[in-house]
This record gives sequence, C-alpha cells and structure tokens, in this order.
Amino acid sequence: MIVDTQNYGPFAPAVGYAGTIMATGGAMFLMWGGKIKNWRPPDKDLPGTAQKMVLLLCGVFMVVEWYLSEPSLAGWMIAAVIVFAVGAVICYLKYDSLIGLYGYKKPVIGKNNKVEETLILGGRKLRPEAEEKCKEFGVKEQKLLEGAAFEVELLWDRNDLQWVRTRVLLFFILLLVMGTSALTTASFATQVILTKRAAVSVIHKDDAPGLR
Repeated sequence: MIVDTQNYGPFAPAVGYAGTIMATGGAMFLMWGGKIKNWRPPDKDLPGTAQKMVLLLCGVFMVVEWYLSEPSLAGWMIAAVIVFAVGAVICYLKYDSLIGLYGYKKPVIGKNNKVEETLILGGRKLRPEAEEKCKEFGVKEQKLLEGAAFEVELLWDRNDLQWVRTRVLLFFILLLVMGTSALTTASFATQVILTKRAAVSVIHKDDAPGLR
C-alpha cells in the first residue's frame, strides 16, 4: 500500500479528512487563483458563460469522484490520478502550442497608467491582402497587427479566428478540468486509504456518530 495507516496511528482518519479538504481547496486555488490571468485565454474569448461552464464541469467531477471514492476502488483511483495528470500535461502542451502560434501581444494601459501587455488571439490563415503586405514590407503578423490598430478581423477571416478560438478554449477547459480532477481524486484516494471508509460515509449516521 502506498500510504500506510499505521504511520498515523489513531489520527489516520483525521489526517485523511484534513488531507482531502486541503487538497481539494488547493486544486481550486491552483486552477483559479494566483497568476492564472497571465496565461488564460483573453477575456474576450473566455466570456462569463465559458468560465461558469468550467466551474460546473469541475464541480460535477468532484461530486462524482466523492461519491465513488471507497477503499475497494483505491487502486483505480490512483490510476485515474495518473491518467488525469498525464491528460492535463498533454492539454497544457497543446494549449501552449496554440498560444505560441496564434497569440499576439497588445499593449494596454493598466494601473497607475502603466503600459502592460495583454494576450489576443489571431486566426489560422491571413487574408490574402494581409499576407501580401507582410511580404511587401517584410514584417511579421505582430507588426502588421499593430499597424491595423489590433483589429484582428482586418487580418483574418472570422472563420479562421473562430477556428483558433474554439481550440484554445477547448484545451484550456480540458486542462482545468483534468488538473482539478487529478488533485481532487488524489485527495479522495488518500482519505479512503487512511480512514478505510468510503468518502460518503461522513454523511451516514451509522458511520458518523456525531450526526445522530
């Protein structure tokens, strides 16, 4: 067994529950707090509806993981942690690749009138006239975008812009869901191994005398 309950003696259940709370809270903070604004899609491409969808998916997976967490499935849960973690890495690499290929920097006025750079998404293929200008003046898309006052639709067709936006959002959402699921599944696995009880037992009166 990866985690030996004898190492914690009578405190094993308390350690299991505390570990679950901390890991689950850490999962949400890691995915939604800190410096996430520095690498997430632009606010224009990640509207409030999309953010709520991600939170909904993360919440659904947490509830399902909690309901299915029991000692007999601890091995499968550890395997699921590995799958989720690998999936999160793959999604991050794909997301980072898309940002590297189609992401551009736009200067904006931030706090205290400080000029900051924000991320904007371009399209898959330049309009023919925009591509000709790149060749004529020998400039890259970033310079051409600056000359167009960062109006992306002047350089790319709407379909090409949507192609990039859809894929960026898809891999970003999958990254957050898989990353959160990996951490919460690990926390529930630790709980059931240390307590030797199913996670749902905390709401059953027979298993939780304090609820009587």
